[in-house]
Amino acid sequence: MSHLVVALAGNPNCGKTTLFNALTGARHHVGNWPGVTVEKRSGAFEAEEGLRLEAVDLPGTYSLSAKSEDERIAGHFVSQGKVDLILNVLDASNLERNLFLTTQLLELGKPMVFVLNMVDDAERKGITFDRAGLETLLGGPVIATVGNREEGIAELKAAIASVAKGRDPRVRDWSREASGHGPGDYGHDIEGELVKLQTELARDEKLAASVPNRWLALQLLENSKEAHALVAASSARQAIEAQLHKSLAFLEKHLGADGQTLVAEQRYGFAHGLVKEMVKTDTPSGETPTQRLDGLLTHRYLGIPIFVAILTMVYVLSFVLGKYPQDWIGDAFKTMGDALGAKLPPGELTSLLVDGVIPGVSAVIVFLPVIMILMGCISFLEDTGYMARAAFIMDRVMHLMGLHGKSFIPLIMGSGCNVPAIQATRTIESKTDRLITILVTPLVSCSARLQVYIVIAGTFFTPIKAGLAIVAMHFLGLGLAMLMGRLLRSTLFSAETAPFVMELPPYRLPVAKTTAIHMWEKGSIFLKRAGTTIFAGATLVWFMSRYPGIANREWSAELLRNQQTVQALQIPQAEKDEQLAELHLAHESRIVNTSLAARFGRVLEPTLRPILDPDHTRPEAWKDVIALTAGFVAKEIVVSTMGVIHGASDEPKEGEKLSPLQVALRDHAGLTPLTALAFMVFILIYTPCIGTVIMIQRETGSWAWAFFTIVYGSVLGWLLSWGTVVVGRMMGMR
Repeated sequence: MSHLVVALAGNPNCGKTTLFNALTGARHHVGNWPGVTVEKRSGAFEAEEGLRLEAVDLPGTYSLSAKSEDERIAGHFVSQGKVDLILNVLDASNLERNLFLTTQLLELGKPMVFVLNMVDDAERKGITFDRAGLETLLGGPVIATVGNREEGIAELKAAIASVAKGRDPRVRDWSREASGHGPGDYGHDIEGELVKLQTELARDEKLAASVPNRWLALQLLENSKEAHALVAASSARQAIEAQLHKSLAFLEKHLGADGQTLVAEQRYGFAHGLVKEMVKTDTPSGETPTQRLDGLLTHRYLGIPIFVAILTMVYVLSFVLGKYPQDWIGDAFKTMGDALGAKLPPGELTSLLVDGVIPGVSAVIVFLPVIMILMGCISFLEDTGYMARAAFIMDRVMHLMGLHGKSFIPLIMGSGCNVPAIQATRTIESKTDRLITILVTPLVSCSARLQVYIVIAGTFFTPIKAGLAIVAMHFLGLGLAMLMGRLLRSTLFSAETAPFVMELPPYRLPVAKTTAIHMWEKGSIFLKRAGTTIFAGATLVWFMSRYPGIANREWSAELLRNQQTVQALQIPQAEKDEQLAELHLAHESRIVNTSLAARFGRVLEPTLRPILDPDHTRPEAWKDVIALTAGFVAKEIVVSTMGVIHGASDEPKEGEKLSPLQVALRDHAGLTPLTALAFMVFILIYTPCIGTVIMIQRETGSWAWAFFTIVYGSVLGWLLSWGTVVVGRMMGMR
C-alpha cells in the first residue's frame, strides 16, 4: 500500500500529543496546559501488520480560520497538505466546544476517525455517550480512549487501519447523499451563496485541485486571510472577489449579519444539537474537586504565595535528592581521570584528556541528577494542570507589565529552554504582543543557566539559602521580562494588549511513566550537549588556556628537574607528595597565566571588574571573563570552562562535600558570596546563547531584533550585577 499520512487535529489540551506518543512510541513533550505543541511533528506507526502510516501531530487550534501562527500551521497542513486521513481528537468532557473545529474538518471531505479522549474525566462528571449515534451523524468511527494510560489505543489503530483501507462501514460518503456535502447544513440562503462561490472557484482548475471548493468558499465567507491569499493568486481572482462581494451583501441584507457570524452560528448550532441528542449528563451534586482546589490555588491573594512556595520546595527537593548521585558521578570521573593519568605517557594529548575534557565534561555531567529531578517536578506540575493555573494567576501581573496573558506560557517554558519558548509565542495572535514576548523571553532563566547557579550557590550558600537564591534568580528573570515588556510597550510598541482567554483543564494525577519520560527527555538532551557542544567547548578552552605555555620545553624540563630533586629528598612521603603537588600547581599556573585565554581575558577584564573584583584583590578575575564569554555558545559551557580554567581536577579534601570545581572556586578563585551572587545575576541576564539568537532571527525574520536582544541584555546584565554589588555592600555583605 502507498505511504499514507494521518493528521492529528484538535483543540489545545485535548491530548493529541499523548495519543501521538501512544501511537508512534515518540517521546515528544506532553503538558496539561495549552500550547505545548507549536509546530507539526511526525512519526511512523503500524496500524496493523503490513500497514505503516505517518502520523503528524499538529498544533492545537480552535478553528481553521488562522488567527495565530500555530493555527495557520494546522489549518494550512490539513487543507493543503497531502493528508489521507484526519484523526480528530476530542476532549470527551468538553465535547460541544471541540465540535466547532470538527465541523470545519468535515468540510474538507477527507476520511476521518473521531477520538473521544480522556473519557475517564467525562465519566467522573457523569457524562455518557451514544457512540453509535455519533458515528452515524459524524460519518466515521468514534473511539473512546484514555491517552495517558494508553487505553483504547488498540481499538483506535484497528479503526485507522479499516478507514485507511476503505473497508469501514461507519464511514459515510457524503457526496452520494442528497445534500452533496458533509453533515453541516447552513440553511437555504447561505447554501445558495456557497454554490455561487463554488462555481466561480471551479473556474481556476489549479485552485480547485489544491483545496476543496466548498471549504474555500466557507473560508471566504468567514473572511479568512489564508483564503484571501489563495484567491489573490488565482487566475479567476476578479470573478471570485466580485461574487464574494455580492454574496456578503446579500447575506447581510437578508439575514442581518456578516458572513463570519452567520457561518459560526450554524456551526455552533450543529454542535449544540448533536451534543443534546447524543450526550447525557448526570451532574454530580456539590462542588467538584477541581472547583475546591481552584478556590485555593487560584485565590486572589494566596495564589502567588502558594506558587512561590511550590517552586521553592521543588528546588530544595532537587538539591537534597540530587546530592547523592552527584557524589557518585563525581567519584566516577575522578577515578577515570586518575586511571588515564597513570596509564598514559606525559604529553599534550594526556593533558587534553586529563586536564581538559574530563574535568570540563564532568563539571557539567555531575549536575545531571539535579537537572533531571527538577525537570521531573516541573513535568509533574504541568501534568496535574497546575501550570495552567499559574498562567491564570499571573495574568493580572502580565497585563500590568505590558505583556499578553498568553506570554506567561512561553515564559514558563523558558525555564526549560529559551529556544522552544520562543517558538511557543506562535500561539499569540497579535504580532506586537508576540514580538515583545520574543524579545523578553531570553531574560527567563533556563535549565542551562541553572547548572551555573547550582555550582555557584552550592559553593557559597547553605542548601536552604542556595535553593532560595536559585528561586530568586528565576523570579528575577521573570520580573525583568515583565518590566522590559512594559518598557518596550511604552517606547517601541504602543498597541494595547489583547485580552487573555485560556481554559483551565481539570486536575489529573500524572502517570509515573510519562513523568519518567519527561525526565529522560531532558536528561538525554543534556547528555547529548555534553557529548557535542560541551566537549568541543572544553577542548577549545583547554587549548586557549594551555597554549603556548604547554609547548614550552624549557618549562617542562625545569619541572622534571625539580620533581627529581624532591623525589631524591630523604623526607616523609606525605611531605614529599605535598611538595610535588605544589611544584605541579606552580607549573600549571605558569602555563595558564601566559596562555591565549589569559591574554583575551585581561583585555575584557576591566569591563567586568566592577562586578567580579570591586576591591581589585583578584589577579585572576580574567578567568571568570573567559567562562562568561564561552557562555555565548551555550550556557552549559560556563561550568565546563570554569572546570578547565581553574584546574578543578584535584581531589577534594577528606570529608569535603563539595565537588572539585566548587572547592577551586571557594579556595582559589577569590569569589565572595556577594560577587558570586553578582556573577549569578550577570549569567541570568547577559547575552542569550547562539541557539536562542538564531531562533529569534527565525521567528522575527530580522537579524536586527536578534542583535538588539544581545545588546540590551548585556547592558542590563552589567547594570543589575553592578547594582547587586553596590546594594550588597551597603547591607554589609562581602
